[in-house]
Parts: sequence; structure tokens; C-alpha cells
Amino acid sequence: MAHTPGPWRWFGNRSGGVYLATTHSGRRYVMGFQRYGMNGAQPSFCVASIMHPAAELVQFEVGDQSVRGFKQADKDGSVYRYDVSGIDSADARLIAAAPDLLEACISARMQHRVAVIAHSDGLYDHENVGEHIGVAKLDAAIAKATGA
Repeated sequence: MAHTPGPWRWFGNRSGGVYLATTHSGRRYVMGFQRYGMNGAQPSFCVASIMHPAAELVQFEVGDQSVRGFKQADKDGSVYRYDVSGIDSADARLIAAAPDLLEACISARMQHRVAVIAHSDGLYDHENVGEHIGVAKLDAAIAKATGA
């Protein structure tokens, strides 16, 4: 299953809570939060157009890797420790990968700068405009992620 297409943005207010959603398609929810116990909250993710609390989607470090969620783990003898290894949601995986993706973008941008300095006179190359558009997208993504 693919992640929810972006762009994404945080929404909410004092009385309605905070959630992550698309800025298109009628504001599709990506991630929300639900009460968990007396003092906490847990994320919830949209899977197949239905919001599910993370407790239903967690994967475990030990046991049958097809087991999803604490309730299913309670019924499965192979899960003997409830240490979470992930959340079975494309959006959750993308969120967890965000630091690595940002690092890769920064690295690619730096490599491009080095290549431009080393292999050209620094003039804009009209024949490779697609490459420059890609660089602009890298710059925009880095700025969005870092708040720069």
C-alpha cells in the first residue's frame, strides 16, 4: 500500500485537537490522535479510508511477523514480548523515514553543488533544465523540512 499523496499540513484548533492531513482531496486524514489510558494519547492512521488507532496496527519485535495490534498479539502465543518494531501503515513508515529522507536530500543537494563547481563554469545550462527543476524541488523540500 502506498502512502497518502502530499502535500500534507498540520490542522486543528484548541477544541478540536491537532491532526495531519492533505491539503487536497477534501483534507484526507493522514494522522490523528486518540486518548490512550488516563494520561496519554496514541496516533491513529488512515488505512483503507478508515482511521485506526496505532494499537491496532503495531508490529512486534518478536513472534509471528503477520500479527498486528495488541489484541491479536494477546491471542497469538508467538508474541511473548510486546516491544513494538513498527506500525503497519504506509504513512507511519514515511513519517519514521523522514529524518533519513531529509539527510538524503541534503546529501544529494551538496553533491550537486560540488559537481557544478567541479565540472562547469557555473553558467545555467538550458539543455538540462529538468535537472535544475529537480534541484529546486530538493531545495524546497529541505526548506520545508527545516523551517528555513
